[in-house]
Amino acid sequence: MMKNRLILLMLFAAAACGPKVNPDDGGNNNNETSVDKRGPFEVEIGKPLPLWQEGVLDIHAINTGSGECTFFILPDGTTILCDAGDLYKHSKSGKTRVAVRPTEESIPYKTYGSYIKYFLPQGHSMIDYFVLTHFHIDHMAYLEKGRINSAGGYAYAGPMGLYSDIKFEKSLDRLYPDYTQEGEDDDPNSAPSNRSAYATFLDYNARAFGLKAEKFQVGTDKQLAMKYNAAKYPTCKVFNYAVNGIVWDGTKEVNTHARYENGMSTAFLVSYGKFDYFTSGDLNEKSTCTAIAASIGKNIEGMKAHHHMSNEATFDVEMATYKPQVVVTQSFYALTTQPQQSIIQKYSGSTDLYFTNIDPSISTARSDIYAPCKGMNGHVVIRVAGGGDMFWVYMLDDTDKKYNVKSITGPYFCE
Repeated sequence: MMKNRLILLMLFAAAACGPKVNPDDGGNNNNETSVDKRGPFEVEIGKPLPLWQEGVLDIHAINTGSGECTFFILPDGTTILCDAGDLYKHSKSGKTRVAVRPTEESIPYKTYGSYIKYFLPQGHSMIDYFVLTHFHIDHMAYLEKGRINSAGGYAYAGPMGLYSDIKFEKSLDRLYPDYTQEGEDDDPNSAPSNRSAYATFLDYNARAFGLKAEKFQVGTDKQLAMKYNAAKYPTCKVFNYAVNGIVWDGTKEVNTHARYENGMSTAFLVSYGKFDYFTSGDLNEKSTCTAIAASIGKNIEGMKAHHHMSNEATFDVEMATYKPQVVVTQSFYALTTQPQQSIIQKYSGSTDLYFTNIDPSISTARSDIYAPCKGMNGHVVIRVAGGGDMFWVYMLDDTDKKYNVKSITGPYFCE
């Protein structure tokens, strides 16, 4: 095993370098005035993260301190954005927000736009797929009334605001085309109004700009397929496992009878060679998580913690099957329950834990809990080498738009 890993590292080092256009400070990687000759893995602390190059898989947890957002760049340059949570001007009794990034005046959807345009593959001008896991405000948007698009009648917020900054070709969510469906929603002040707003957004932009929309389908790797050179990377697939409590068990759809908005979240697995990464929004219903874990049925390399690592019972179910080397958690409140401290204590010794936000008041008060964690407070980037045999994790500074590297961990070897 050790000999094989040494050979992999030698081959990797020989192939890692290559020229790449360097993006400007405005977040536009089509700027041709300077050339960054670093390869994607020639990474240095204190310097900007090199851009993606063909053959590499990137997974970016973008931190605004205001919601969840993950940006995937597949090996052929196909891009997927999962959620674009936007809590701008939102406050909730009993919950203190972490600092907004990069500054307190920043508008989340604009921060997402700047980040995505910076790292977007050279020559691309739009996102290929946007996946909305569910309709809660920290994954979609708080509909603050001062941000209304007068022509379209919807709020400039979350993915709807982002679309004004950088277009996506296709939207996928759990309900399209019928947004009138009702359920036992655990936050009636957000999801129902968000469903209506999103329907308005899709309708207007389908007519105005040709935006496509589909309902997220389980049991397929065709809906989020690579668009540019899939034949060159046959081991890279995105497989849809769950939506609305419906789970693919390997041969058929199974209804796990999820009730609440969180439990209706979409779930999918991104695979590249031996590498696998699982993401599932806020999917915290034990029956659904158990069914998905049974269907995937193997160890994986990484996953996004569902529901901000707050549900110990369902998290235990996933960890028992997946045994990931890396878990990324996106959270944005100064709480000891999101992420849950007991979960951190249980797993930080066996799994590398990364957090976009841990409020300093909490991490300082319980340094014994947080010291073993691998990374806190910043953008989290997983970068998988060509072929999917190994990967690195980088924490990036989120206080400006330079995207300087704070820490480097790896290589991790895929099993």
